[in-house]
Amino acid sequence: MSKARRDRDDGARGAPPPGPPRASAASVPGVMAGATLAGVVVLILLGYMNWQETREVQKSLDDRLGKVETRLADLAKARPAAAPAGRGPDPDRVYTVKTDGAPTKGPAGAPITIAEISDFQ
Repeated sequence: MSKARRDRDDGARGAPPPGPPRASAASVPGVMAGATLAGVVVLILLGYMNWQETREVQKSLDDRLGKVETRLADLAKARPAAAPAGRGPDPDRVYTVKTDGAPTKGPAGAPITIAEISDFQ
């Protein structure tokens, strides 16, 4: 093989590919450690801010709950007089209902008659 051909083949095989220079192996762990530390610091800061906001909301809710409890205690002390009797038919009274000419089911002389009244609209 000629010397010129050997030089040409060696140059093609041994030349690094074109592109940006690679970082050295020693600097990559340092960058990763720095990025990890920065991420941990951000997470701690966000956790602290969340904790502070939760404490403020809890204080506000405790104040509102205290007001509600006070209001309920006041309402329990000032109970109104007995409510008036409800309107409507007296459930203890027997009512007479005229059923002459109405559709019936069963014997006419039965001891109990149930009258159902409904309105289909």
